[in-house]
Amino acid sequence: MKHLPILPLIIAVLFVAGCKSTTNEEPTQEDLEKERLFGLMDNWYLWNQTLPDNPDLSSFENSTEIVNRLRYSALDRWSSVGVAATFNSYYNEGTYFGYGFSYGYNEDNELKIRYVFDDSPFGKAGVKRGWTFTAIDGQNTQTITDWSNVFGENTPGFTQQFTFKNLAGETKELSITKDVVTMNTVLHSDTLSIGSKTIGYLVFNNFIEPSRSELDAAFDLFERSAVDKVILDLRYNGGGRISVATYLANYLIGQQNNGQFLYRFVHNDDKTENNSGQTLRKQGSLSIDELIILTTEATASASELLLNGLQPLMNVTHIGTSNTYGKPVGSYSWYSLDETQVYTLISFKVINKQGDGEYFDGIEPDFTACDDLSASWGERDESMLSAAIEYLETGNTGGCSVQTKTILKTLQLPNEAYIPSAIFEWN
Repeated sequence: MKHLPILPLIIAVLFVAGCKSTTNEEPTQEDLEKERLFGLMDNWYLWNQTLPDNPDLSSFENSTEIVNRLRYSALDRWSSVGVAATFNSYYNEGTYFGYGFSYGYNEDNELKIRYVFDDSPFGKAGVKRGWTFTAIDGQNTQTITDWSNVFGENTPGFTQQFTFKNLAGETKELSITKDVVTMNTVLHSDTLSIGSKTIGYLVFNNFIEPSRSELDAAFDLFERSAVDKVILDLRYNGGGRISVATYLANYLIGQQNNGQFLYRFVHNDDKTENNSGQTLRKQGSLSIDELIILTTEATASASELLLNGLQPLMNVTHIGTSNTYGKPVGSYSWYSLDETQVYTLISFKVINKQGDGEYFDGIEPDFTACDDLSASWGERDESMLSAAIEYLETGNTGGCSVQTKTILKTLQLPNEAYIPSAIFEWN
């Protein structure tokens, strides 16, 4: 369902006043689309004061060039033009075409599998978190300098040869074919016993519509287990739908937080009437006395919104490799006139109950820990989970000596998923 009630009003305004042709020629569909897109930016873009007055839109080749050239490059890395079908599949259905994995470098510059979606070509082939990615089509991964085309085209039947070392050090050579990936956004959920306490552990990876049923199942387990605290692992969560972040927050808060604001939207000076806040409504019966959130530099957008929003409301301890990604802003999305493209424009910044936001440099953790790519999810000696357990037992952690250079190298790798995003859909 396309939640875009603002669209008809904007189209009407632009059709009446947007076309500036001085001839009697009818504007083309492309002309109308360019006028409309610039009108959206002029009205809704958070930094609309940086836009030029009356630009010559004929000088832009297409909609993508309009966004790329006019966005506020000092802060905006996210406004974009995408394929509508891909956008809908990802955020509404939780599907995309690919192999179904994420990967990154460890401190020894080995290329490791960070996670695999269960119902994906990699998942069905048995690939697991912690495996070492050694070769693609016979080429050693350590010799690849340009990753842009390594994984080939997203076409049905496209097959590549992959070589791995599994956690036991055994070499695995697998022939894997790309297909539709259905994402499971709960990568892992279980309970841990720490002293006399029962702790819920949830690894959550994307805020998309199918996440709701997965979260329901995870919190049903936590409620039946009467957990005292929750470790929420968002280390690779790059964001998604803000409504799903609110859905998760409603499970985590206590009854005393009912009716309080998780966040507020702040728009540009022309749209202050749209400034609003999201109130919380407790869901489920879980009552926890502490929330531990695990993050890395890949924790972004809606994940940061959740962390920043919950900190004034409950006892939150933040353990991370270093600062989070740094995206304190969110987007509205509009479809093109022919509904083949989607315009995702940064339209508001997000602040918490106390008015805190502006974390473009990321959110600093209370304690540091390493991201361990050599262990499976849920292993108590995996470094980040171990740090959370150590904190719960002693009130401190051993910290992390691994430098962020490997993380920065990881960020240069192509990703199958969307860039970090916080998408708001009108209800």
